[in-house]
Amino acid sequence: MAKAPDNPDRGQNAAIIPMVVVGGLLVAGFFLMTMFGGSARDRALDASPIGIKAMGPWLQQADIPIRNSHPRLHPAVADLGLRILPLYDLDLRRKAPEPDTVEDMLNSGNLRDIPLDNFNAKIKEIQTVVMLPKWRGALVETGIAHEQSLIPLDDFDQILPQIGLRGIRLQRGGPEFTVEALPSGDDIALFHAQTFNRASLPKTCKIKVPFSTGALVIVCQPDEMPHPVYFVSDPDLMNNHGLAVADNAANVIAFLAGLRGDDERPVYIDRSPDLLTALERDDERQDYKRGAAEFERFFQYPFSIYWAALLITLAAVYWRGSKRFGPLQPDNRKSREISKRAAIDAKARLLRLSGNDGRMVADFVRVQLQELSHQSFGGDAGQKAEARFLKLLGRRNPDLAKDFGSVARSLMQDAPAMPPQQLHRLLASYHALLQKVMEHHGPI
Repeated sequence: MAKAPDNPDRGQNAAIIPMVVVGGLLVAGFFLMTMFGGSARDRALDASPIGIKAMGPWLQQADIPIRNSHPRLHPAVADLGLRILPLYDLDLRRKAPEPDTVEDMLNSGNLRDIPLDNFNAKIKEIQTVVMLPKWRGALVETGIAHEQSLIPLDDFDQILPQIGLRGIRLQRGGPEFTVEALPSGDDIALFHAQTFNRASLPKTCKIKVPFSTGALVIVCQPDEMPHPVYFVSDPDLMNNHGLAVADNAANVIAFLAGLRGDDERPVYIDRSPDLLTALERDDERQDYKRGAAEFERFFQYPFSIYWAALLITLAAVYWRGSKRFGPLQPDNRKSREISKRAAIDAKARLLRLSGNDGRMVADFVRVQLQELSHQSFGGDAGQKAEARFLKLLGRRNPDLAKDFGSVARSLMQDAPAMPPQQLHRLLASYHALLQKVMEHHGPI
């Protein structure tokens, strides 16, 4: 019966499968590094000139206790005295689409979406200082405050009614710093100063911090609001950039200290769009729901970086094992060693019968070096096995490699012509050096 021809596609598939696995691991690794890009953008926003990451250290330096929002921590509302809430959203009723291009990202005024329900809940829980938006994404990406990076005043038509400022208008100064001296002797400096138009303020809102071009901070408390809400028209008064300008930081600290009064509870710096605070419970025990969201914690930053590194490392190890050294082969080495040893024994017997001990010694040394090379590198190195093994040994112990190589080469090249006494002496030296190689390096 004729043997069926080998399928050539099988070999091709066997070669493709490792690369598919490697590619899949790499893609998964890089996906984990980028899947939480939103978190990375939030961190970049908080650390940018328009973020408020620097406010915490400023307040702590003034002995004002603070508490930063954290997605896994839910402080009780009763334990907080004042909330600082920056807005980076121009429409709280609609989630802004993800920017498709760099230009869209630079021109976007919606840098962090916050649902309207969450905003209303936040300002009702405790008295809140709300910082209005002013800059587009270009300032976050470039770090340069330019007139073109400002949000057009017409774009505030949606958000102002949503946050309870219906009918109130914003206005801006020219392209320079507006500096105003306060009675305390401190200065407030704002670039393209953004203020509320005094004439547009309703009866429910009062000016808290006046400014030459309008109202910088107003306080509003409609009938349905249990706490007053303070609106800062220009976030540059309190953000990372503004706190480092003129005496803005001193004025902000004095303003917040005045709002706190004798309250010793911390100021809650709320950088999250989610509602993270919890209402006070009468019972001590609290039951927490466990679901998929808890499992997702292990794949969020910074754990996502660890998983990505693990997958990329596995891809490299798999490629090294499957392509560089080849796939695993069935272990038939034992049968090869038996046949090889039988051939050597037979050849040695013939050499002894013919009285050619030197030739037998040379073959013995050559085979032994080939075996050491096979143990070190795998495969069959052919005629270069001895040189390759000695080169490896030289990198680890140059002196031992020099002596061992010299004796081994002498035996392989000159043993057939050596007198018996010299042959036995060199063979004894070879065994002593080989013992050192095995003791110091093991089966290299």
